[in-house]
Amino acid sequence: MGSREQWSEMWAGLRLMVSGIKRYPRMTVIAVMGALTWMVVTIISPYLQKLVVDDAIEGNQPNLLVPLVLLVLLVGLMRASSIAWRRWNAFKLSYSFEVHLRGRIFSAIQRLGFDYHDHASAGELMARSSTDVTQVRLIFMMLPITVANIITMAMVGVMAFVLDPVLGMVAAITLPAMIVFAALYSRRAIGISFQVQQALARMSSLTQEGISGIAVTKAFGREAREARKAQGVALDIFEKSMSLARFRSVYLPWLELLPTLTTLGALWLGGLRVASGDMTIGDLLAFTQYLVILYFPLRMTGWFFAELPRASAAAARIVQLLQTPPSVTSPDAPRALGPGGGEIRFDGVSFSYNGVEVLSDLDLSIPAGSSVALFGATGCGKTTLAQLIPRFYDPQVGSISVDGTDIRELHLTDLRREVAVAFEEPFLFSATIAENIGFGTPHAERSEIVAAARIADADEFIRKLPEGYDTVVGERGITLSGGQRQRVALARAIVGNPRILILDDATSAVDAITEAHIHAELVEMMRGRTTIVIAHRTSTLLLADRIILLEDGRVLAFGEHQELWDKVPRYRQLLAEAGPAR
Repeated sequence: MGSREQWSEMWAGLRLMVSGIKRYPRMTVIAVMGALTWMVVTIISPYLQKLVVDDAIEGNQPNLLVPLVLLVLLVGLMRASSIAWRRWNAFKLSYSFEVHLRGRIFSAIQRLGFDYHDHASAGELMARSSTDVTQVRLIFMMLPITVANIITMAMVGVMAFVLDPVLGMVAAITLPAMIVFAALYSRRAIGISFQVQQALARMSSLTQEGISGIAVTKAFGREAREARKAQGVALDIFEKSMSLARFRSVYLPWLELLPTLTTLGALWLGGLRVASGDMTIGDLLAFTQYLVILYFPLRMTGWFFAELPRASAAAARIVQLLQTPPSVTSPDAPRALGPGGGEIRFDGVSFSYNGVEVLSDLDLSIPAGSSVALFGATGCGKTTLAQLIPRFYDPQVGSISVDGTDIRELHLTDLRREVAVAFEEPFLFSATIAENIGFGTPHAERSEIVAAARIADADEFIRKLPEGYDTVVGERGITLSGGQRQRVALARAIVGNPRILILDDATSAVDAITEAHIHAELVEMMRGRTTIVIAHRTSTLLLADRIILLEDGRVLAFGEHQELWDKVPRYRQLLAEAGPAR
């Protein structure tokens, strides 16, 4: 990544953090007020100590001693209280922004289409909402504090000049030196910070894959290889982090050393000026106190600028995700889907995936209430054709309509309410069986959920579970068998009474007897409902009245089984290769 691109990404990240300030103006003002209160009382304290020494003690006015000491105590208590106020409000502001940011990231992930998630790594997306957000929160928390720290350093400089202009010149050397070091560090650290964040995302992705695929890893005895792969990524993180650490090891010692050198110079020169009568002991005491005060904001400001490139890199990665437009969206003024039985028309549809043509100038009409099976060799486009109907993807050319309405004119939620899909590899959430079945139909009655489960031949095994329909299944439904997960997913597709039902070989994991039971129930439910069956096996063809034979992204034949058997040699060949129905 070039230097210009790095700075562009950094500014994008900074704009994200500024948007947080704009979102919480009242909270930001309160946080800054707390920080400024700390600054004011911090600045006052050394001057009061000067008055104690010069007026009460050296000025031989003991009557001033008690009130001045009490005033110093009061200021000290106010300083302690302002520290608590400052930290509390800074934390509240940063955590509020963190919650908002996590919500935006999750919404963005949900909004992005299948084409994005086909290429995105789950681990990297997790890193966006965890590691990156945490990094942004930490630096965002320091924003109001850093503002106060910078003002404090400026005020300390002013007070130092007021006390003694000569010593003030000594202190003034510190601030520009810090700014120079911060600028040099930030300029060189931005690129490395991006690399560190990307390496952390790769590690998150690898860890997520390792957990999800643990069964496959163990089945093939590849634990050692996967461990070596993880070690390689971990070493990459180590090397990039050490590169960043080397920059910090040069930068941070100067921040430690500058205040010390300044204090030593002030004590030496101040001692000479006290001895010559050019300044009082109280002035020197206050001046050295100001230098001590300068040390903390100087150090924290240095830390802020040291961490800013890394946080900006994390924020920029979040911005990249948030600004990625979804490929499939609802229209600004969606139409309502009128009454109908679920007629589907494909008019001149062409679709390419990663530059490879999957469907080519396809014209097809599926009558309302009919059941058809999509059949063909692997890669012929049957799954893609079905996925275009609920707009998981949009074709590059042509149009698709349901009951005479172009599906691109419908709101996605309305369309997908009318088009239900039961996937071959179902995903179940870590929730109850009933919640999983009713996921797409949250207002479904328990009786409707049970009825759908019966059609999917799931009711019997569900009732045998410890809590029946209220049994919580593990993540991805891990506590259920593959066949049981498919039946629950099938019930989930059925319960909403959709106009169009798409079955992607939704019974491939069940045994032959169970499949026969499910098919018998489905045939009854499919009557009068447009149903599209993606047939990977011969037995699935039995569900459909008619069969669409696809070849190289085109409809080779469309008709009943016997008709295709008699007239289409390619159909007979594919059936022979698929083997007999089980």
